[in-house]
Amino acid sequence: MLIVSVIAVLIFSVGVSGDQEMDKILQSFIVDVITSLYASSSFTVFHCAKPDDITEFSRFMSRHYQLHEVATISEAYKFRFIESPLSHQNFYVVDLGCAGVHELLIQANNTGSFVGPTKWLILQDLQTDSNATANENFHSGATDQAELRSVFEDFHVFPDSEVIVGQKISDNSIKILSVYRPSPVRSLIIEDRGTWNSIDGIQLRDHDVSSRRRTDLQQTPLKACSVVTHPDTMNHLEDLKDKQVDVITKVGYAFSKLLAARINATVTFTFAASWGYKEKNGSWSGMIGEIDRNEVDFGATATFIIASRIDAVDFIQLYTPNRIRFVFRRPPLSHVSNLFTLPFTESVWIGISVLSCIGFVVLYLSMAWEWRIVKDLSHDEKLTGDLEIKPAFGDNFLILIGAVTQQGSAYEPRSVPARIVIFMLLVFCLSLYAAYAANIVALLQSTSDSIKNVEDLMNSPLKLGIQDIVYNRHYFGSFEDPLRKEFYERRIKKQKDIWLSLTEGIGRMRNELFAFHTELTSGYDVVQSTYEEDEKCGFEEIDYLYVSDPAFAIKRRSPYREIFRVGGIWLQETGIKERYIRIMYNKKPPCNNQKKFVGVGTIECYAAYLTIGYGMLLTFGILLFEIIWSKR
Repeated sequence: MLIVSVIAVLIFSVGVSGDQEMDKILQSFIVDVITSLYASSSFTVFHCAKPDDITEFSRFMSRHYQLHEVATISEAYKFRFIESPLSHQNFYVVDLGCAGVHELLIQANNTGSFVGPTKWLILQDLQTDSNATANENFHSGATDQAELRSVFEDFHVFPDSEVIVGQKISDNSIKILSVYRPSPVRSLIIEDRGTWNSIDGIQLRDHDVSSRRRTDLQQTPLKACSVVTHPDTMNHLEDLKDKQVDVITKVGYAFSKLLAARINATVTFTFAASWGYKEKNGSWSGMIGEIDRNEVDFGATATFIIASRIDAVDFIQLYTPNRIRFVFRRPPLSHVSNLFTLPFTESVWIGISVLSCIGFVVLYLSMAWEWRIVKDLSHDEKLTGDLEIKPAFGDNFLILIGAVTQQGSAYEPRSVPARIVIFMLLVFCLSLYAAYAANIVALLQSTSDSIKNVEDLMNSPLKLGIQDIVYNRHYFGSFEDPLRKEFYERRIKKQKDIWLSLTEGIGRMRNELFAFHTELTSGYDVVQSTYEEDEKCGFEEIDYLYVSDPAFAIKRRSPYREIFRVGGIWLQETGIKERYIRIMYNKKPPCNNQKKFVGVGTIECYAAYLTIGYGMLLTFGILLFEIIWSKR
């Protein structure tokens, strides 16, 4: 959030509201504040001093390498306390002894310029008390602290404000204070921060930042909004019943109460039916709408950080591991691939083909040579019947097929070379058959890991289901990137019964080739309690939404933003957050028993059936051709 980062130096002087003298002690103090306490690249001084004093002031600042601008109080109307990318570089110096300063302070307060990271430095000269009536609006004749209270009691100087007071108590010494209010319903608190002198510089009592010092809000009442998608959740926010239902709400409720207790605040909760989405008229619904309209101080249920919400709320570093994914059990390999081509790699198949061709050629040559020898044999040495028929070209092919399929052949070779060739073919094919059969058995028990992303899921045979919850219905039709838009159009938009309850979706995932889009911890909780041990293996997840873990939201420019941010880090560092996460969130179930009987069905044998079918079609086709040929 780009907020005005202003360090305005207000010099309380009790002289007349005419020209004021530039105190060199205060000038040195300003330089030390800029360089040591608050880093600032430049500042602007609003003055009513004499021209010579202003010139000397500019020379002093330039000698200390401080970039600055000089303007009169009457020119203050040109400056506006608004958010801009460069406004955090401004440092305003104002002399309260000048006329018009009151209006400048009111303007800053009305525009929320006391909200962090805006910083203010108030310089109060306690040595000057003779002309207390010079500025009645700010000097009412009370003590120094009463004077500060009269100025800031009604201003919005809340816990994130950096209002530093430098009280000049002697010629060479300044006391450093800071002021803030825990909330609009609490009184001003004045902190003693330390001292400054020209020799030792700034001496702070501690170096704690405001978010560590101001953790007591004195029972300030805060309001929070929780998202409830199941009405019964409000009856089980603090027990462990039905952990899988609105788990993000229950964890956020616990975190919110812990954060409120840490800063000594009270919190009351309202409940919304959705996280909140932008309507066509520009307004927000749900929890985000309540935060945007300042109806609550923060959201007690974490929400996704998306671009449209950044302009409506701020986010703090308190995340919950609510991941939304498509979950499915890895499908059997036979459902996504042809098992009969998988036992060997492509290079092995090529090698088998080459060797088979070589074997076929050698077999053909050896059998052709054998037939020449048979023709020269005497009548007594020749065999009778089919054994003496000359082998045709197709016979060689059938011998090769018989060897590959372990079926043998009707032809009996006579010569030694032909017998050696056939013997080597049989040994070669026997080795291939043993390896092939063993791989087929292993592949029948294997699952496929080919579905790794949204595109793979879109083209897979898996059926889809989506948990019927408000954010799923909002996000699935909102994406404009080509891949997810095509996914929605092809697999979701026109499908019936795709919106399912949690238990129904997880049940279908158990018994079908089914991918279910759900919040992981809720889904795994149902898996853990309903699946058999051997069914808890092989889960895969695919991210469709592409969002980070949800974070807590707080209203923009909230005075408690930094305190809550530090509180979120405190929950993480102390282990409290991790304790709740382990209690409420279920991880992917461990796979302890993968042994399971695997049946062989029609899908596994589909390629074999297809081969038989094509073979029969080819056979009848050839038969028909022969009949036509014989009758021509």
